Amino acid sequence: MPPTPPPSTTPTLRFVSLAVAAFVLFALSAPGVRAASTPAPRHAAPPAPTAGSDARPLIVAAAAAPKHVSFVGQMSSIRSGTTRALAVVSKIEHRAPDETRRTYLAPQVLYGQFVISRGAMSWNIDPAHKRVVVSENRAAVDPVAVVDDIALLDSNYRAVRSASDDVANRKADVVDLVSRYTGERAMRLWLDAQTHVVLAKEAYHSDGSLAWRTRFDDIRYTNGIPEAIFAGAVPAGFATVRGRSYKEPQALPSAIPDAGFKPITPKYLPDGFSLVGSDVSAVKDVRNLHLIYSDGVRTLSLFENATNRVADFGNLAPQTTYFDNHDAKYVRDGPTTLLAWREEGLSFTLVGDLDLKELVRIAISVVP
Repeated sequence: MPPTPPPSTTPTLRFVSLAVAAFVLFALSAPGVRAASTPAPRHAAPPAPTAGSDARPLIVAAAAAPKHVSFVGQMSSIRSGTTRALAVVSKIEHRAPDETRRTYLAPQVLYGQFVISRGAMSWNIDPAHKRVVVSENRAAVDPVAVVDDIALLDSNYRAVRSASDDVANRKADVVDLVSRYTGERAMRLWLDAQTHVVLAKEAYHSDGSLAWRTRFDDIRYTNGIPEAIFAGAVPAGFATVRGRSYKEPQALPSAIPDAGFKPITPKYLPDGFSLVGSDVSAVKDVRNLHLIYSDGVRTLSLFENATNRVADFGNLAPQTTYFDNHDAKYVRDGPTTLLAWREEGLSFTLVGDLDLKELVRIAISVVP
């Protein structure tokens, strides 16, 4: 995935790596902005919102803000697991319209690493391992995007302004994203009332519990960010590793890259989900297909490869479930569930913030 801490050597099989990678992605997806010392967005500001009002204009303004405003800030992120919580602290430097550098300050295992993003490209510099992972994936590497696809978000969620608040000494409009299907809140955003930058985000599991949170501890708007800190040159003595390069498919089946075997796609997806990305990677000469589905807020991954290899669940103890005459293994880590099974020489793995019952329903529709 994307410019996260050093990727696992078996990314399609290791749940722990997937869960951590997913967290870092969520944790670092709050937007940055460009403005002068006194921030003033260059795009037209939406009308002053009131509590309970349609907040779509605010979402549109937030999506445009990173193209016009530059900033430096410190962000704290936390993701709740079943038995532990993972916290990440990062320094974020954004230079409009599309250059961002994030430097990990904590935890210690990430300290000293930094990621430079320019448009859809990113360079993950890992001094401890003397390597640079180069990736391409606009939806995943852009740390200043409020949403990747406003049209997809609109079709599945209502944006409602619910309150006013203060974040990092900035006045903020609080916006809830409410599912059009269930009526439940899936995400809450705190948008800078002046610049429309996302100052904080919270995402919720289907049962209403908190899944993850990101929040700026402080933020300073400035144009005085040296361009040199966004240089993508590989440091001397560092190896270059090609990371994932996700495609953005528009239609099936031609959208799916050649995996070396006939891919199988779900016949059933939860309301609002559609294919938004795909990738093929080779691990130990095994080609692995990764299909990414989204409803604008939540994501779902389906991994496939032409082996009978048993999934590695790391330190988590898998449980067994049965469906459609198949044995399957699953684990939960906070809001994230992984379901793995094999069929006719293919191995499948589903990963998402969905109930096991829903993942099983998807799996049944995938099985040949």
